[in-house]
Amino acid sequence: MTIEQTIEIPSSRRIFLDLPPELPVGRAMITITPKLNEYTIIIAFDDEAQKWYAQNDDIPIILEDYSLDKLINRVKLAVPEMLEINNKPCKDICLVFKLESQVIAD
Repeated sequence: MTIEQTIEIPSSRRIFLDLPPELPVGRAMITITPKLNEYTIIIAFDDEAQKWYAQNDDIPIILEDYSLDKLINRVKLAVPEMLEINNKPCKDICLVFKLESQVIAD
């Protein structure tokens, strides 16, 4: 029986698994394979400039555009080039786009 589960490793480095009841009792081997070439791109909207911007400090990259779709496409094109320029692996890249929003209270 093979069970595949995607987890995020917390800063505490402790992982708790909730296993299905049909899993037989006994020894099991757990293999953790980190995604080494995964980058989270933070996307936010600048109200003052009326533009979207995308940023990642590890690559490093910061881009802006009036269109969210165009911005994402630009990021997809620019990331491999920036990684190559900075001598970082640029094969099998996984980009995770995280949309941030701000709430302003009165």
